[in-house]
Amino acid sequence: MLSAKVPPEDILPERRKLQCYINGKPFSDFPPDPQETLIAFLRRHGLTGTKLGCGEGGCGSCTVMLSSYNDREGRVDHNSVNACLALACSIEGKHVVTIEGLGTSTNPHPTQEAIAYSHGSQCGFCTPGIVMSLYTLTQNNQKPSPHDIEEAFDGNLCRCTGYRPIIEGAQQFSVPHPPACNGHATSHACQSQPNGDANGHGTSHACQSQPNGDANGHAHACNGNINGSHEDEDDHCAVGCSKSECTTKKANGTCSVMNGTADIEDMKPRRALDPSRDLPFPPALKQVAASYMFRHDNGAWYHPTTLEELKTIMDANPKAKIVTGNTEIGIEVRMKGADFPTMVNASDVREITSYEESDDGIWMGAGVTLKKFQDYLESFIASYESHKTENMKACLDNLKYFAGPQIRNVASIAGNIVTASAISDLNPVFVAIDAVLKVSSVKGGSRTIPMKEFFVGYRRTALKPSEVVESVFIPFTQKGEYTLAFKQSKRKHDDIAIVNSCMRVRLDENNVVQDAALGFGGLSAFTRIATEASKRLVGLKWERDIVDGLGETIISKDFVMSSSTPGGQVAYRRQLALSFLRKFYLYVAGKINAAEVKPEEQSALTEIERGLARGTQFYEQDVRPLEGSEKVLEGAVGTSIPHLAALKQVTGEAVYIDDIPKYANECYAGLVQSAEANAAIESVDPSEALAMEGVLGYVGAEDIPNFTHEDAEHGPNMIGPIFHDEELFATKRVHYVGQMIGLVVATSETVARKAARMVKVVYTDKRPVIVTIEDAIEANSFFNITKTISSGCYDPLKREADVPLEAATHSVTGVARMSAQEHFYLETQASLVVPKREDNEIEIFASTQHPSETQQYVARVLGIPSNRVNCRVKRMGGGFGGKESRSVPLACALAVAAHKLHVPVRCMYTREEDMAVSGQRHPFRGDYKIGFTDEGKIVYLEVDLINNAGFSADLSSSVMERAVSHVDNCYRIPNMKVTGRLAKTNIASNTAFRGFGGPQGLMIAEQYITHIAEYLGKSVEEIRRINLYKMGELTHFRQPLEDVFMERLWDELVVSSEFKRRQQEVKEFNAKHKYRKRGIALMPTKFGLAFTARWLNQAGALVHVYTDGSVLITHGGTEMGQGLHTKMVQVAAQALGIPISKVHLSETQTATVPNTSATAASVSSDLNGMAVLDACTKIRERLQPYEKIEPPLTWEQMIQKAYFDRVSLSATGFYKTPDLSYDWATNDGRMFNYFTYGAACAEVEVDTLTGDHTCLRADIVMDIGKSINPALDIGQIEGAFVQGMGWATLEEPLLNPNTGFLITRGPGNYKIPGFRDIPVDFRVSFLSGVANKRAIHSSKAVGEPPLFLGASVFFALREAIKSARAEYGEAGYFRMDSPATSERILLACGGKDTALAKDFAIDGKPWAVPA
Repeated sequence: MLSAKVPPEDILPERRKLQCYINGKPFSDFPPDPQETLIAFLRRHGLTGTKLGCGEGGCGSCTVMLSSYNDREGRVDHNSVNACLALACSIEGKHVVTIEGLGTSTNPHPTQEAIAYSHGSQCGFCTPGIVMSLYTLTQNNQKPSPHDIEEAFDGNLCRCTGYRPIIEGAQQFSVPHPPACNGHATSHACQSQPNGDANGHGTSHACQSQPNGDANGHAHACNGNINGSHEDEDDHCAVGCSKSECTTKKANGTCSVMNGTADIEDMKPRRALDPSRDLPFPPALKQVAASYMFRHDNGAWYHPTTLEELKTIMDANPKAKIVTGNTEIGIEVRMKGADFPTMVNASDVREITSYEESDDGIWMGAGVTLKKFQDYLESFIASYESHKTENMKACLDNLKYFAGPQIRNVASIAGNIVTASAISDLNPVFVAIDAVLKVSSVKGGSRTIPMKEFFVGYRRTALKPSEVVESVFIPFTQKGEYTLAFKQSKRKHDDIAIVNSCMRVRLDENNVVQDAALGFGGLSAFTRIATEASKRLVGLKWERDIVDGLGETIISKDFVMSSSTPGGQVAYRRQLALSFLRKFYLYVAGKINAAEVKPEEQSALTEIERGLARGTQFYEQDVRPLEGSEKVLEGAVGTSIPHLAALKQVTGEAVYIDDIPKYANECYAGLVQSAEANAAIESVDPSEALAMEGVLGYVGAEDIPNFTHEDAEHGPNMIGPIFHDEELFATKRVHYVGQMIGLVVATSETVARKAARMVKVVYTDKRPVIVTIEDAIEANSFFNITKTISSGCYDPLKREADVPLEAATHSVTGVARMSAQEHFYLETQASLVVPKREDNEIEIFASTQHPSETQQYVARVLGIPSNRVNCRVKRMGGGFGGKESRSVPLACALAVAAHKLHVPVRCMYTREEDMAVSGQRHPFRGDYKIGFTDEGKIVYLEVDLINNAGFSADLSSSVMERAVSHVDNCYRIPNMKVTGRLAKTNIASNTAFRGFGGPQGLMIAEQYITHIAEYLGKSVEEIRRINLYKMGELTHFRQPLEDVFMERLWDELVVSSEFKRRQQEVKEFNAKHKYRKRGIALMPTKFGLAFTARWLNQAGALVHVYTDGSVLITHGGTEMGQGLHTKMVQVAAQALGIPISKVHLSETQTATVPNTSATAASVSSDLNGMAVLDACTKIRERLQPYEKIEPPLTWEQMIQKAYFDRVSLSATGFYKTPDLSYDWATNDGRMFNYFTYGAACAEVEVDTLTGDHTCLRADIVMDIGKSINPALDIGQIEGAFVQGMGWATLEEPLLNPNTGFLITRGPGNYKIPGFRDIPVDFRVSFLSGVANKRAIHSSKAVGEPPLFLGASVFFALREAIKSARAEYGEAGYFRMDSPATSERILLACGGKDTALAKDFAIDGKPWAVPA
């Protein structure tokens, strides 16, 4: 035994170098800082393919594979891990595989290729992590099931794709299933198995992927003939033809691969795992884990392998932190600025990483990872008698939804316990099952602590200093003993709990309760037993009448909450406690006597089970031949080529801002931000920060050239996209929490951020904050901006006043309210500013949608001409509008720093900073009065709109214009009066977001349509259908509608979605289920295309043809994942008559195409495409003489000849949208170039005891004209739908109503849809036989229009809720704000539990509010 008196540095041998393998190669380096994360370490050494998306293990973009030798079992363990949490020191003796180790863009690994060719990468920032999750799965399981594939992605997020193509690509590796036909396929084509494609080529193209044992893969409707999978024959053919078919097609010239017409949707090869392509585990690492330590200037890292070593180290360092996966401590370091210089890695301590079985239960090692714990539990449950494993099943139930695989792979049982989180998933189980902890220390010896006594307060436990948790005892259950665990969160998978619980009872032979423990998390400051309720239960017979009284005891005596209780959601948390109890009663009753549970109650005993995701895409395949020819070239317009950067993105080669190699003398900027929301700045003292080693300087408003305090309100410190109404650096007063006051510039990010926290800011004159729209109404706090449209009888000129207001026989008034939405692009705001040595030139690398605005404002702030500033954009890791204007302040601030210090300066916001300062989708409120006839025909609408603009105007007036112009949706309303105002509040300025106010206006429209239907007692679909616009009718902004196929689109969707049959099935389902309800809704959308500011509807392009025939194009649009550059290359290649392989697009920069508009409003393909076409047409016209030469010249020969004839081979292109002339003052002229139409049908299932829901199916039909690239457009439609679904059902930013502090500032508490939140059955169709004469190649914009269709899920949920309310006799209209979170769903369902849950004390403002 080791002596406790021996200092720990003498216990463990010190290692001078960290040694491991990275991507198959040995690696050695000086030991890193114990707190340095693996991602920082990897990127510091040039491996930038691994991306930092959140820093808290919530998005998966940083996923790598960590392999280690398991000497106990003699095998290699492969684990996906979050590199943003894993510590660099922990890779000692292990093999790290990053995205760079798999393959390259020219030689990709099969997993990389599968994602790229399935269109599973759009912006690409999340892609490396997604590929690494898939790769790790294939290393552990050579034959993964379809379910394994989906589960592997539980810890990954994507904001662009809608997930379906990623799943589809990954499913190519799943265990094959026999070919089958699916009768529900829209095209009625057979669907093939995952590893073989059905084929054929005709005018219709449908793809169905169904990894559910039914079917999986692709099918094409083709002259009534479908070719099935060819297990032995089709390996050689890119589109899956048999050998005989290939021979015939090649002979007669119809081989689509040979003639270049093959659609990428056809080219879905079977994916086979090839172990020879994988990196083998290095034999040198197959060693027994050793004890060692690392020293570093900032601390020490200990790696003991025995319990005695661990205890001795902790005895000498009581404040040291024990880590296994660093999944909790890492978040404390990043988000709370905690400092833990001494780390002790206990992951290889043998005594605490194993288990011991006894007669009474299992002693499970405290260091066992959660993944191992899952495996062990499954083994125990399979081997022990069922009645003994109730407690184990409860543990397993909650582990199933515990974080994602990356966390479960490394997080330990003890780590979860001692963190003492009030919402821990496991602790309520351990408390309820009478688990016992064994702890020990050098001085105190060994002791046991019942888990019921372990938690003593918020984040406080009964552990003494230096004590180590050795194991936890999980007792077997007896006959008559029943245990059940519950968890409710915002999102089902990879989410923290709102409330969790475990309930256990032991009954005698007469079903009288002998022992009971009702454990809860999320109802108080720490996990504990509902003591009074548990006591009351003992002695009672297990009968129905126990539930109500017992539930009231839990929420009125054991856990008393009021309106201001931390965590908020008070009524919901209280009702969840009641619901869990009701479920537990039914569970036990069913165990005692199955007949006790009525058939309609059975659904309460199970969760909503999702099927495996599948999708269908149906569209006309309209590949355009060359003009005047039947020849079709590679990548022709109309072809579904993949995103041109897809292979670079899946291999980690794609470069984003923070991947750019460091410049000489480059520095990093840390933000100094306001801690107050409405206060005066008395002083700013950076002296302590400036004294730190590595700090170059502090930068504030005084460092802006030409800044003076006397002219502060009008000088260069004032910026803003429309009005110069916000300060770049706050000087006199701050207006929201997080506002930028200054920067600290240092030699490294770590030093810069630490120093920024040391800047002392003193505030005075602190005033009450205005946070919500309702706060602004009460305080009359508005910007002096109003947008109004009056039509029909409300029009002062009485134009088109042909339907009198009196024609309305009914009217209703109501309020529609919707929350904000966070952009959650995976790459946060980032810029790098490089000052040049001459002429005050400056170069900006920015993740921005608006390079020209960035250029203009940097020039303004620095007082230099715009021609000295060049802004460059290669790509963005997502934008969605959030990088249109809110990217500018960071670039400007860094430019000031670079100008002052004469060094390049870089900054990439942390996820918390980004969410706190960069703004969100505008919250909206609409107060309406609507008049209508007995039939439901709308006569008039009066609506007042208010958006929450935040502290400055930003783009809020333009957002309001879009809402005002879209509040009619697809409905003809002869008389309208619409008013829009902007609330001025103490929150970050809200800004552009995909749809730009359109979705909010459309949501208000659907709310009043629903109100009409429920008032009249009619189907809402009936009200929608009879009010649809017809060809030639005028909108309320007096634009006649051309080419309106809305009625046809609606009717086709009714048929293709089988709406009427399914609607009846929903009614039948609801009649048979008390606690499970379904709803179905069908809803249209109309979206106007053009900037409402007319001058923005212009674009430029520049095309160079070089003497070797290669072509370089550039244009004013930016690439953020939407595939704009890919479409522009297709347009250029088509115009020049060459294959796309000859065309290159490098980047967007203001030095090549000036005065560009933002890449926004969904019109970038329209505008830039026409500009590119204009430039190419000029060149093509110059080449006409050479095209007539006989024999015909090759492209290269033509170019050579033209060059020697001194013909210009470079051209600029320009385009402006014609006919736009709208005048807001007169309500006259053309506002939009055209409209994109669509409709969606969504079906959902709801658990009316928890508010959980699943979207079972979504059918979308879009009129998008003739698609330039169907695969990219499908990706936009699916991605927009899922983003809109998130906005309408899941995502809700929350703020502290007293301070304005944004509470939801990371993936831990702000949830976007994940892989298993998308519609189970996801179907997309294009309306056939339509063309758009007002856009490039007869196409239509598709980026924003589909987003609102995601709200069809909201209205389907509303239908399900109506059915639930009817059970309680609650009929008629009810107000339901969006998003339809699980909280809103449950509280809207009604019933006595809801009434009881809402009955709590009001003692102040709630803990959190939506803005």
